[in-house]
Amino acid sequence: MKKFRAILIVLGIVTIGYTIWSYASYYRPETFLFHISGGLFVGGMIVFAIGMFSEMGASGLFDGFMYGFKRNRRAKLKEIDPDYEEDEEVTPEERTERKQSARRWILVGIAAVILSYVLSFV
Repeated sequence: MKKFRAILIVLGIVTIGYTIWSYASYYRPETFLFHISGGLFVGGMIVFAIGMFSEMGASGLFDGFMYGFKRNRRAKLKEIDPDYEEDEEVTPEERTERKQSARRWILVGIAAVILSYVLSFV
């Protein structure tokens, strides 16, 4: 459960925030479950998006894009400190850990969207 703590906190904050906003701003009388369903959908989509971007970053999609920035930074830091050494690259084990963490975000996002869909029929 400790691995899901940050995910559930983000999902809870977004769901509660959207539910309160939706409940206060709708003019038509809707059930409270309608607003919770909307909040779960929005929260689930945000958590899913965070998970997808984390997955893309862990798989190395942004490595080529970031290479130019790292090279420029390395050159600037070498001007300041000639003894500067670059940090170690990410190991395959760290990439695997990051992918597993990203998959948890994706799964929680999908589960929240499915729960939102189920609540919309109640």
